[in-house]
Amino acid sequence: MSVNPVRGLLDSLSVLFYISSIFGVIPYSLWAFAKRTAIQLSLVGNVWVVGSLVVYTGLYHVATINYTKDDWGSQKTLTNAIGIFIIYMEPFMMAVDMVAGMINQKRLAQCFDRLARLDNHLAGEGVLINNGRMRRYSIVLLLLMLLFEAIITVYSFVAFEEEFNAWSLIWFITTIPTALNSVCRIWYVMLVSAIRQRFNAMNAHMNAIAHGILHYKDQCAGEPDADIAEIPLDYLEKEIFTVYTQRRKQLTVATPPKKTNDNATTKVITPWPAEADAVGYGPAQEFLPTDRRLRPHIEQRLDNKLILFCRTHDELCEIGKVVNRMYSVQMLVAMAHGFVAITAEFYFLYCSLTQQDVPILFRTAEVFLLGLAYIVYTALKCIVPIFVCWRTKTDSQRTGIELHYLANVVDEVHCYEVVNHLSLKLLNHQLNFSACGFFDLDMTTLYAITGAITSYLIILIQFNLAAIQKSNSNSTIASNVSTTAMAVVEGVVTTALTTYVSN
Repeated sequence: MSVNPVRGLLDSLSVLFYISSIFGVIPYSLWAFAKRTAIQLSLVGNVWVVGSLVVYTGLYHVATINYTKDDWGSQKTLTNAIGIFIIYMEPFMMAVDMVAGMINQKRLAQCFDRLARLDNHLAGEGVLINNGRMRRYSIVLLLLMLLFEAIITVYSFVAFEEEFNAWSLIWFITTIPTALNSVCRIWYVMLVSAIRQRFNAMNAHMNAIAHGILHYKDQCAGEPDADIAEIPLDYLEKEIFTVYTQRRKQLTVATPPKKTNDNATTKVITPWPAEADAVGYGPAQEFLPTDRRLRPHIEQRLDNKLILFCRTHDELCEIGKVVNRMYSVQMLVAMAHGFVAITAEFYFLYCSLTQQDVPILFRTAEVFLLGLAYIVYTALKCIVPIFVCWRTKTDSQRTGIELHYLANVVDEVHCYEVVNHLSLKLLNHQLNFSACGFFDLDMTTLYAITGAITSYLIILIQFNLAAIQKSNSNSTIASNVSTTAMAVVEGVVTTALTTYVSN
């Protein structure tokens, strides 16, 4: 695996940083980042964010009014209320993201500094972080965002625009709030993914040490101790007898009998055949003896590494808590918007498929592929952050498992004591991501939101069917009343004519 230790996390997110700075998502100095690849607070950057927010909101309002003024108020009150909520929720989310970016600009810079220090500490222990992976992830997410925004905006413009002129191009302004919301979600996903990557690197390093020691023990010289199991001894006696026999075998191997050799050789040192396999031990090689005939005695040589990993785990959990505080409000608003938007889009997609009228506020549902793309895009902005937070939480909990697995492989009293002491510290530093404490960002929440969308969709469809049946019933009753009235009128006229003729 090719790892570039010079490239830091901030350098890997340079593409995302440039896009965010140009469009006013983050208020940092673009000049300082281009020169030194560093985050620097900037007054000009804050003014640029505020100005961008005002301009984007005003243009979005003008573009929305331009396309909904002809149909405004022609629908039911509930439909108009939901439409207004969904339409103006997008610039509201954009405003929340940009204002939160200005409020948390110092915290974000501190998070990058703390992650850089952790990378240096881990590199000193032989754990290198491949930040180039974060660069690929950010570019892929940006391309997906651009793809969905282009499909939804261009398809809507071509399908629903009646007159193509310069003023009609204002429709493309409506894509700015949703695109900037997606950029903010990408920042959140990248920060949480960076924390998860360091958890995984640390856990993988401990797992590699354990496998290296286990591989060494499997290849360790000496006869198997199968004959000990045949002796009827108690547990304590068997343990003492095992230690005694192992020491005796080591002494026997260490002092082999002298052999006479008639053919004098010029070789003074004969290389041990297993030295070529030292690479297979990985990072465990520094804790293993050079002579494979000796059993490994780790003792206190592993303490510093385990203590550093425990401190790194605590620091990563603290950074995760800071990231959660910075983005908890944004995630709460995003989840609320996603729930309402997906439910409404599904309902009006059903109305479109059943040949019912669809209000202009939800006209994307008139085209099946366009409505499906909108649903997928909105769902991804909720699912991806939840999935990354859930995986980061589970990977942080796996550190304790890797510690105990390493202790079981080492199988020394001192290592057990150190690991048990560190495990108590890990229990006091658990990582969790939530939306302002209302719900956790994990798969349980995703399951609950999916169930709620399904339930509300079924309820809306039932109300729609009941309204259709009531409308048909009223039409039938009105038709019967009209027929009866016509019959009565015809009878009265016939009677009057008959009476008049007879007279």
